[in-house]
Amino acid sequence: MAWEKNQILSSFPAGADLRSYQYRAVILGTALTVDLPKTDVTQKAIGILQNAPNLGEEAVVAVLGVSKAIAAAAIDAGVLVSPEWIDDVGDSGKAIATVATAYTMGITLSAAAAEDDVISVLLGNIAVI
Repeated sequence: MAWEKNQILSSFPAGADLRSYQYRAVILGTALTVDLPKTDVTQKAIGILQNAPNLGEEAVVAVLGVSKAIAAAAIDAGVLVSPEWIDDVGDSGKAIATVATAYTMGITLSAAAAEDDVISVLLGNIAVI
């Protein structure tokens, strides 16, 4: 079971409709808004979205601590993760095992058996592969 603990939260305006993307990684966009990663693997997540804001509403982002996250696939505990980026926004921002050239957003504290499982991630810029 996933859990959250000792979070440091920050708020930004939502740069898009994020009502369906709670517990997804977000990036800092133009005009200090947050959005889902969707251009390439080198985008840096600033944290994980904690609420479900519409365009222009306050997006609450966990930037440090333990946060729930949506897994992109089955993944073990103790794995470095990065945000999945994909042109299909439906999958963007899910936690995926870090690959070459990707910026790590944290390490998994619980395992996922399948895509869309909710896991716990210790947030922090732990390593760059």
